[in-house]
Amino acid sequence: MSVTINRRNNSTQHNRAELLSSRALPQQKIIAITDKIGFEPDANAVITGWLKEQHADSACPPVLVQHLNESSIFLIMILSKLERQFEPSQIFKYIAQCKKNPTIEHVFVWIVEQKLTETFLVPYVEHMADTIITFEDRTHLSLLVKKHTGSVTNKYYEFDPQKESFFVLEVKRSALTKQNTVAMQVDPPPNPATLGTFKIDLKDEEVAAKNALTLPFEFFKALPEGGKILYHPDAEDDLDEEDPDDDLLI
Repeated sequence: MSVTINRRNNSTQHNRAELLSSRALPQQKIIAITDKIGFEPDANAVITGWLKEQHADSACPPVLVQHLNESSIFLIMILSKLERQFEPSQIFKYIAQCKKNPTIEHVFVWIVEQKLTETFLVPYVEHMADTIITFEDRTHLSLLVKKHTGSVTNKYYEFDPQKESFFVLEVKRSALTKQNTVAMQVDPPPNPATLGTFKIDLKDEEVAAKNALTLPFEFFKALPEGGKILYHPDAEDDLDEEDPDDDLLI
């Protein structure tokens, strides 16, 4: 089935759209969904819809992973909930086991980064995933698919959130969208001068004065004795000519 979606720039041109599930699911076992717009409460309904689109009436309901020991043909992992119960290493180990299990066809890992305590979970799960769906805003998503041949496709789509099915239409990223994406992914380096209350920048005259300063341990250079340690006892010092450690044979 195919439908047409008008581009949002009010162009009169009509383009063919296709089901997101047909692009994201076939032959892909670990599917990471990065949710930036708050679809998580409807995660089960969304995934169930995708499975019905691809498997028709033969699709069994997906099983929600709660104990990291579930095994079913279709699994859903809500990462923010699992993180509160298990160590990251346990979660990664379970995903790796699912990936090797031939009885499991799809594992959907739903990710809301704002709810996570450990942000490194996201890149690690995405590294393990075969497909990464990123809902970037209410009308756009990106789809990265790692194929068994080793090639990778990364495309940007427009979708209509009011439609029951996710029909997607490939579009080009705008320059503003690219800039916003880069800005979100790469934090600017901090200015060291703003990290404390003390001054770390010096003026030219301050640098010259610093270089001309002779530190106490450098005075030996100007003494005839060189680096010899000179001790001048006070009147109250109790000096013993004998070696107090003579009996220790050291």
